[in-house]
Amino acid sequence: MKIIIISTYIPQKCGIATYSNDLYKSLIKTTTNHTINIIAVTENGSYKYPSEVVATINKESKENYIYQANFINNNYDICILQHEFGIFGGLSGEHIIELTSRLCIPLLTNFHTTLDNPTKKQSYIIDALHKASDTITVMTESAIKLMKKQFNIKDEKMKLIHHGVPIFDIDQKKAKTKLNLPTSKILILSFGFLSKGKGFETAIDAIAKISDLNFLYIILGSTHPNIIKKDGEEYREFLHQRISNLRVDNKILMINKFADNKELKLYLAACDIYITPYPNKNQTSSGTLSFAVGAGAAVISTPYHYAKDLLNHNRGLLFNFNDPTQLAFLIDTLINNPVVLQKYRTNAKTYGKTIQWPIIAKQLLIILQKTIKNNKTCLK
Repeated sequence: MKIIIISTYIPQKCGIATYSNDLYKSLIKTTTNHTINIIAVTENGSYKYPSEVVATINKESKENYIYQANFINNNYDICILQHEFGIFGGLSGEHIIELTSRLCIPLLTNFHTTLDNPTKKQSYIIDALHKASDTITVMTESAIKLMKKQFNIKDEKMKLIHHGVPIFDIDQKKAKTKLNLPTSKILILSFGFLSKGKGFETAIDAIAKISDLNFLYIILGSTHPNIIKKDGEEYREFLHQRISNLRVDNKILMINKFADNKELKLYLAACDIYITPYPNKNQTSSGTLSFAVGAGAAVISTPYHYAKDLLNHNRGLLFNFNDPTQLAFLIDTLINNPVVLQKYRTNAKTYGKTIQWPIIAKQLLIILQKTIKNNKTCLK
């Protein structure tokens, strides 16, 4: 089986790029009988890509999409499309349809975002992609229900593939020591690109309401490159000012860096509590949240779609959007109740073992093989 994956890709600093690299590595480790390559979507083509990247698409060039469709048809058995509206060119990423409409090999589209109220253009794109796809994968049961309701997709076409997580085999105290973090304090972590709409100010406001001093809240992440181009470090400076105004400098550590997977695993292994304060209920996948569960952190999150599914069955706690008082109460509860904290950590860790990357890779390979067997092929 010759597999091609279309996605942004490392070294680009992008969540989808990291996801696709993790997927690639897990597929390669799972099988020796298949060829797996990447076509990387890029804005300027300046990245030095690893050897698995066999071609690139300039995101704003329609001609590139058309050319690569022909390349794929002539060289591969199946195509995997990682879909997120922002990574392709045109309005809402519509240029990707130039490629998918020309494929005559099976197409599996993995939707990273599903929307309650898509725009007319977004609906058009999703509809076109689902009609061009032989299989559609999403990461939550909620996303399956939403897609079926909006686009009348047949049951046999929709598959659930969870966001994979690494295998965490790092001792917490060793992780804290390697990172020069206090071993005696409870560590609370948030990770991800900084940009408006991530809700970090809500978490900072919550921290200010907690009197206990035996903890440290870490916000780990660089500002998103696209935000840097537009607004510079305005949001980071806003957060720093908020921390100063609330006089919680001794409780919060902001680390301005993009942590690679190896370093991120260390931070996640070191933390006790993980917070995702996203204010957008349409967030339907989150690698950071999945990784936190896999690491066995006690997760506290706003009730966006992905979090509600992932943290179900006492795998984590939810608080209302933009509600620092409720968040503070939940943090305080965990800090002051070691048994309760450990319960959530154990539940998360147990579930995380069922969605580790090797398991996800095997599940996906079975779906790919069935998709090829049951669907169209090129006439060569």
